[in-house]
Amino acid sequence: MTSNKLLVVMVSGLMTLASCGPKEVKTEEMAGVLTDTSVLGKKIQELNSQIASNPDKADLYYQRSRLYIEQHDFANASQDIFKAVSMDSTKADYFVIVSDIQLAANKPTKAKSALEKCLELDPNNKEGNMKLAELYFIARDYNKVFEYLNNILRVEVNNPKAYMMKGMAYKEMGDTAKSISSFQTAIEQDANYYAPFMQLGILYTEKSNPLAEQYFNGALKVNPRSEEAFYGRAMYYQEVKHDYDKAIQDYTSIVQLNPRNRNAHFNLGYIHYEYLKVPDQAIKYS
Repeated sequence: MTSNKLLVVMVSGLMTLASCGPKEVKTEEMAGVLTDTSVLGKKIQELNSQIASNPDKADLYYQRSRLYIEQHDFANASQDIFKAVSMDSTKADYFVIVSDIQLAANKPTKAKSALEKCLELDPNNKEGNMKLAELYFIARDYNKVFEYLNNILRVEVNNPKAYMMKGMAYKEMGDTAKSISSFQTAIEQDANYYAPFMQLGILYTEKSNPLAEQYFNGALKVNPRSEEAFYGRAMYYQEVKHDYDKAIQDYTSIVQLNPRNRNAHFNLGYIHYEYLKVPDQAIKYS
């Protein structure tokens, strides 16, 4: 399909999406009725004023569409990005938003086409490459995942998210060594990146390796209230280290954060019943 035909198809899809949403409100009317005082709401109101003064500036509609997506207001986001693309179809970033709209409408094929158009306009576009890698990850086409991630890393060698996704792809492929290496590299690029700490904690727990504790500690340093990280470390203490006192401490921390966490309650009862042989205490957690 030629670029012009592809653009027609995508713009047509956006028009259909826009027609399904609420009736478009004129900018002048919106400025008078918006009462959203959140940070996003204020930014949108500022853009409303700018658009009223510069109605032919495509980038303002693009910027507002991004804010609408943050608000999960896909109807208004689709209206704005459709208008931006109709005014200027040469901006790669616009087609990233087109892809977000199409994904929100459960149209992954059209989302993929929009991202391909993005990279046709700008092969080094970071968002376009990352989102295509994510789509191919879902499709389990890992060769394509690596292709688009490598596009990013050729331009931005220190991109932690690209290494994180490489680690996930290697993990899904069963290559634990490369998965661990990629997660470690992600942390080297960003010491406050929570996700690779968690993945390394899980992988090292599966290998009964004491490094698991170190990585769960790292995850909790980044997010001290993470139930997931407390649970992962507790499972390491319980099943690998057999340090039931520390496991109980971590499960108790989870219950303090979230009294409705059933897994933590169950495991507290299980430890007291199965390992500590105090069934009366175990009943308290049932």
